[in-house]
Amino acid sequence: SGESGAGKTESTKLLLQHIMNLCKGNSQLEQQILQVNPLLEAFGNAQTVMNDNSSRFGKYIQLRFQKNRVQGAKLSEYLLEKSRVVQQDTGERNFHIFYYMFAGLSSEQKEMYGLLDPSLYRYISGWFGTQEVAERWQHKYQEVCNALDMVGFQEQEQVDMQAILAGVLSLGNVTFEPEESNGSVKVSEASRGWLKAAAVDVLSQFVCPVLCSPVSPSVSRCCSLCADARDSIAKVAYGRVFGWIVCKINELLAENVDPEVELREIGILDIFGFENFAVNRFEQLCINLANEQLQHFFNHHIFQLEQAAYKEEGLHWETITFNNNEPILNLLLAKPLGLLSLLDEQSAFPQATDKTFVDKLNSSFKGSLHFQPARGHVLGFSIIHYAGKVCTACR
Repeated sequence: SGESGAGKTESTKLLLQHIMNLCKGNSQLEQQILQVNPLLEAFGNAQTVMNDNSSRFGKYIQLRFQKNRVQGAKLSEYLLEKSRVVQQDTGERNFHIFYYMFAGLSSEQKEMYGLLDPSLYRYISGWFGTQEVAERWQHKYQEVCNALDMVGFQEQEQVDMQAILAGVLSLGNVTFEPEESNGSVKVSEASRGWLKAAAVDVLSQFVCPVLCSPVSPSVSRCCSLCADARDSIAKVAYGRVFGWIVCKINELLAENVDPEVELREIGILDIFGFENFAVNRFEQLCINLANEQLQHFFNHHIFQLEQAAYKEEGLHWETITFNNNEPILNLLLAKPLGLLSLLDEQSAFPQATDKTFVDKLNSSFKGSLHFQPARGHVLGFSIIHYAGKVCTACR
């Protein structure tokens, strides 16, 4: 465990390399397994204020062995930070793969995918870096291509995947404007080219007029709702690409085993560290909840079970005190009055808003040692985690 940038992912890579070096079997399969890390880092890691190569998802890789030889692997992914696709905080970047593509694709390939100057794309904030950085990204792009080839992705699959990524970037530049004749909202004339570049045959099916009647929200509000829907489509599209990559990896690395021989397994977990940013959202809440659960697992096995074993065997020991974080887990996970249960409840109410959710939390957890309402008119709350206080925004 450890906070972001502590070295969890690097330790995972070193452990995986060491295990593969100890195996003397299917060298091609071993190399395929090693190529999974650079591939997933390109699509699932990003630069944050705390870490230039921060994991924005969790992964669990299961290595399967027979007779001390690796026979296959299975990958599970958790909590990809899809919101990063459409918005990044100051000093942060989108997922690496977008920058790698701009640096590594040839002019002909960019034209084929409909990619223009990177400064034009809202989802990557026009931040491309120095020439030195671009050269490093170009090298990284080639590493990704090599990893895709090594793991077993077909050429057309790679082309289709990059076309979708280019479409996601173009989709982010689609804007909306009111239709004066009937009060609806439409794609602005200036951004119709971006919609076409975003694979019009597929994505245009999700774009429809929004009628703003006198009893409906204002036109500006309707435009905002359309923009939210656009961003939701972009997040879903990227998440589907990432999920497809993981599924494809599992297909290509599936074990070919002898049913008569016992199958053994080593599991390696690489998950986000504790996070506390200038603006913390639902993703940070989930990440910190996962870290709370890992901390509770550690406390239970290292302190409670070990001391119980000493007591059972009549051994002398000095009692070790530790901070039990079970009350924090109850606050977040209890049913029906835990924070996540209340979020589910509020999400089911048609008239619920961010404010009604925050008001519900404030009334439900009044007096809790691990919950603090936000001060003033800020729409949010704070959780006192085992690693410190984190303010979460609810807007």
